[in-house]
Amino acid sequence: MPKKRADGRYQRKITLSDGRQKIVYGRTLAELARAEAEARDADRSGLQVGDHTLVGEWAKIWLETYKSNLRPNTVRMYRGAYNKHIMATLGGMELQSVRPVHIRAVMAKVADKSESLQHKVLLTMRQLFAEARRNHLVAADPTEGVKITAHASPDKVKSVEVEDQQTFVAALRTLEDRRPLAFVGLCLYCGLRKEEALGLQWSDIAGDRLTVRRAVAFSAGHVDESMQLKTKAAHRTLPIPQPLQEILAAAPHTSEWVVPTFDGRRMTDQGFKNMWRKAAAVAPVPLHPHMLRHSYCMALFRAGVDLRTAQVLMGHSSIQVTANIYTRLAEEDAMDAAGQLNAYYAKAAKTTTGRTLVCV
Repeated sequence: MPKKRADGRYQRKITLSDGRQKIVYGRTLAELARAEAEARDADRSGLQVGDHTLVGEWAKIWLETYKSNLRPNTVRMYRGAYNKHIMATLGGMELQSVRPVHIRAVMAKVADKSESLQHKVLLTMRQLFAEARRNHLVAADPTEGVKITAHASPDKVKSVEVEDQQTFVAALRTLEDRRPLAFVGLCLYCGLRKEEALGLQWSDIAGDRLTVRRAVAFSAGHVDESMQLKTKAAHRTLPIPQPLQEILAAAPHTSEWVVPTFDGRRMTDQGFKNMWRKAAAVAPVPLHPHMLRHSYCMALFRAGVDLRTAQVLMGHSSIQVTANIYTRLAEEDAMDAAGQLNAYYAKAAKTTTGRTLVCV
């Protein structure tokens, strides 16, 4: 309710989009209403950037100016990281007042979260302050030198061993619903991301090749209507291995989508959950969809596919991502070699037992 002041004017406190509160005034209720409308319009259209710009003000301008052309899911990631983990600590501070200690305070609050979430929060702050520096709003970047808190057991995506892959595929063949097998086959034998497999149409397949052109991704239960791929590198043409050719040949062609909803429409969030539940129920080991894609990368490594080719097939925008996976697989092989060496020495010890050694 408006409050009448001693000088006869009316005032009302309103909350702006960045969480700050502002008091507007008017000599009449109509004038007060106009003042409030003007304040809200100014808030919606972007705030004036100056020496005393708040982090919350700049975050709004930064998102609308520098991130509006990104995929909706990416914009939601930045917005969620700011609203949930950054705003409470930094939102009301002036940009020029933020120091590394404040950035570390934000990161301390998410230190017990997954490394993936920590990366998103830190990435959001780094990009926000990098643009602020380019716009001469801050003299130095307060995020410089700040790192995430590594966990004792770092997040690692596991692969599905070949024997378990074969058992899983055989079990999926027994299901009346053929969609789980098609989905698993696309991820396992072509390394498609979940959203890429769900976005594949039969028109994208020609002979023994398929082309990744779109993604069906979900955010808050809703489909990202843009259907944009994650990166430019994600748009790629892949060879279809023989096992997948057989799976696709047996799959129903009653929809334009290779993996549709039960009634043939573009996949939905709930529809995928229902379908994946059927697949997980017959899996020989606990797994999630991304493990299938990682298993494809393992197959490339075991088959001797060079790093640059693997990067293209995986659709990685950076070769470093592929290199990290290859390095970890090589390290695992090194550990296996230790076991083989122990077996060799044990066998050698048995062979030499009882022999008389003669010096020459």
